[in-house]
Order: sequence, then C-alpha cells, then structure tokens
Amino acid sequence: MEKHKYQGLLVLGSVVVSLLFVSLSGFAEDTGTITQIGTHNEAYIYQEVMSKIFVLQLGDDNAASVEQAGADHIAGVSQIGEDNESLIQQHGERDYVFSVQFGASNSLYIAQMQAFSQSSSYRNVSNNDAFTYQSGLYNIVNSLQLGDDNTTSIYQIGNNNEAFVVQEQASFSNDINAAFIVQTGLGNWMATQQSGANQVSRSLQQGDDNSVLINQYGIDNNASVFQTGHKNVIVINQG
Repeated sequence: MEKHKYQGLLVLGSVVVSLLFVSLSGFAEDTGTITQIGTHNEAYIYQEVMSKIFVLQLGDDNAASVEQAGADHIAGVSQIGEDNESLIQQHGERDYVFSVQFGASNSLYIAQMQAFSQSSSYRNVSNNDAFTYQSGLYNIVNSLQLGDDNTTSIYQIGNNNEAFVVQEQASFSNDINAAFIVQTGLGNWMATQQSGANQVSRSLQQGDDNSVLINQYGIDNNASVFQTGHKNVIVINQG
C-alpha cells in the first residue's frame, strides 16, 4: 500500500498547519521556533540531528513539549485558546507530526518510535505520520506509533471527545497501517489497535456519546464505521 493513496484524506491537516507555520525550506537543518502570545504559556523542546520544531501558542496557560531523538523529524504544534496541552515524542527517524488545537482544555499525546527488531528484514527507519485537529473543549487524543510507515489522522470538533490509537507494524512487511478518525459532537469515544501490516480503519462519529472499538491483527484488514445519533456502540475484531 502506497502512502500517496491517503494524501487526500490528510490534506486538511496539512493545509491548516501550513497556514500557521512558515515554510520549512528557508531554515537550516536544525530548527526550533517557539512563538507565544498571552500569559503563563509553557514550551519545552529537545532536538538531536537535522530536525525541525515549530510551536505556536496564542492564549493563556497552554503547555507544549516536543522531544525529537534521532534524525530528520518535523513537528508543528499550534494551540489557540486556554489550558491546552500537547506532548509529542519522536524517537525514530523521519517522523512527522502536525497538530492544531482551538479552544480550551484539550489534551494531545503522540509517541512515534522505532521497534528495533532483531530481524534483518526489518528496516527500523520510522517514517510515521500523525495529523490531528481539535476544536472545542476537553477533547483528548492519544496516539502511539511503533515501527515504520504508520499513518494516523484524527479530527475532533465539539466537546469531551476521546480518540486512542495504537499502531504496530509487523516486521515482515513494508505496507503501512492507517487510521482515520472524525468526531463531531459531544462525548464520543473511539479506540483502534492495529498490529500487523496493511491495516486500514476509518471511523466517523456524528452525534453524542457514541463508542467505537476496532482491533485489527495480521495483514490486509479493512474496517469502516459510521455513527450518527446518540449512544451507539460498535465493536470490531479482525484477524
């Protein structure tokens, strides 16, 4: 499965962040840029080799932390509002994160890591991508990408929505795992776990208090969920 097949689904995240951050091409190999307008905002960044970090915080009491261990990472974080929190850890190579938060008390945690398998066929090059957009109050995103070539795209519009994603690529394949989540409304909950290769999950929740759990194991699994209304529950196990 080629990454370009998912570019259309990820374009919103890329466009939003590109409007907030200047072009990467004009900077040296190692770049850390922090812009804060407001009061009591906090930012922490750590970089090693040839990586780029852009943090924008507009408002009060926002906190952002970005750690880049390894080479060629890019992370862009924008928090506009109050009491928003972002924690990003990139511990492989060539990982990408673009995150936007509008509102108050939104929470984001993204970890991207190599698996370091002993198998000679395992590439250990990362190339994980994560795109998130949160607008509203008390939304939560937690994403763990372990291995290479995982893609996550999460959009939350409303209040008290929660999304949890765990992706672990199998050592025997170069195909990617991909998870796409859209939540609009109040109190929606979504969790997906992908262990293997060439897994795709898509979830759209429109309404309030809906729940989705997707577990995918093995290879070539595909799941799509659409919920509209209130208090719907779906559980999918593949593999």
